[in-house]
Amino acid sequence: MKTALSRIVRVVSASLLLWLPSACGPDPTIPDPGYEDFIITGFSLIDQNGRPVDQSILDGHYTVLDFFFTNCPIYCPVMGQVMKRVQDETTGVRLLSISVDGTHDTPEIISAYAKSLGADPERWRFLTGDPQKVHSLVENQLKLGIKIDQGRQVSTQNGEKMDFIDHPTRLILVGPDRHVLGMYSYTREDEIDLLIKRLHRLGP
Repeated sequence: MKTALSRIVRVVSASLLLWLPSACGPDPTIPDPGYEDFIITGFSLIDQNGRPVDQSILDGHYTVLDFFFTNCPIYCPVMGQVMKRVQDETTGVRLLSISVDGTHDTPEIISAYAKSLGADPERWRFLTGDPQKVHSLVENQLKLGIKIDQGRQVSTQNGEKMDFIDHPTRLILVGPDRHVLGMYSYTREDEIDLLIKRLHRLGP
């Protein structure tokens, strides 16, 4: 009787183990539907310390990527706080913010911007460089839109005027092989909650 009962317990336990992953949702390492062919193949920029950085910064780690410019008065202040939340509520994951305005965003300026956000330099890097290279990354590799809106002027930190840069506003989860796993709207708290939960499942 005890042998039969033990066998039943083992079978039930094995069944629960098989069922558990599906109960937690889809495999977090697999790209969301529609992103299967999205991959970052290459870029060449510089970080907030003036050091050259290429696509290898993404290799071997899960990374949350966003685009910004320091003179942005609309999306970026809030998006920066959302990225800070991701930093504070996770461990291990890297964060990467790339400026779409290499003309104004020098390494010194993005370094100060990073500090103002409370970015951990060990986990959260900021990049800038040739705007055309960034445009190529956004449009050709991530299949997102970016454009210079000459009809909208914004003030720079030194009081001059510049064209507004309409850039992607989603947080992009990139896998250790540089494949895009998903994109999340910074304005949707429920989506950011899902991103953070996914990062927890991906491990420290």
